[in-house]
Amino acid sequence: MQVGVGEFWAGGSKEPALARLLEQTLKQKRNRFEDLVLTIVSAGIKHRRSKKNEVREAEILAVNRVIKNLGFKFPDLWDPSFLASLERDPTPPTEPPATSVRYGPSSPGAIQAELPALRAEFYRLAGARDRQAAGIALEKLLYRLFQLFDLNPRGAFRLTGEQIDGTFILDHETYLLEAKWEAKPVSEAALLTFRGKIEGKSGFTRGLFLSINGFTAEALAAITRGKQPTFILAHGADLSPVFEQAIRFDDLLRQKVRNLAETGEMLTRAKEP
Repeated sequence: MQVGVGEFWAGGSKEPALARLLEQTLKQKRNRFEDLVLTIVSAGIKHRRSKKNEVREAEILAVNRVIKNLGFKFPDLWDPSFLASLERDPTPPTEPPATSVRYGPSSPGAIQAELPALRAEFYRLAGARDRQAAGIALEKLLYRLFQLFDLNPRGAFRLTGEQIDGTFILDHETYLLEAKWEAKPVSEAALLTFRGKIEGKSGFTRGLFLSINGFTAEALAAITRGKQPTFILAHGADLSPVFEQAIRFDDLLRQKVRNLAETGEMLTRAKEP
């Protein structure tokens, strides 16, 4: 077997054989478990496609929940572009509420009511061909997301010689926001430019750089070389559990800020409750 766990394949009926393969890999070769799961998912998608029975987004999200319960999270299965490529169940029409209910900011009711629409828009943008338009739409989506979690956002504005994508306030601290949705991971130059924007404001200005398609390894290595980091990093896979309501957006940011303070690492995966 291509992932190096062939000794656990019992053969025979496929379902029990797969169950045993996964169980034994998890117990005896835990470091190969992610490769095995991704290989099985990829093979399943191809097989179902050949049968004209596409794997649906809801099925992958169900797999993600099982994997999470085992203590894992595989970024490839949360990747927004991957989820956007899958078939989706049609959204059933909802009946209007009998009485108009007004939720307070960041209340569970407001989050449950509004996040599904933001989630659908985010995954729609992941599949959009016009990436420039998708980037503009992302700014508006993020503004709504920051509002929903009581982060007091301010939209994009221009200062002399520079563009600021927005700002927000987390635990009484002001953060500059940079958001990019480019075809490739962000390079070192963009991170250095953002650091310059932060350092040019005040000694207590902080920042969040969100790149939906991540960052190059060279950029991550260079941005902390000889400098104390002043901002946190996030990518598209960080937003997926927020849209699935597995973690609050403000809590995700708090975990990243704390980890930066404790370890100096700018890009870390937040732990879901």
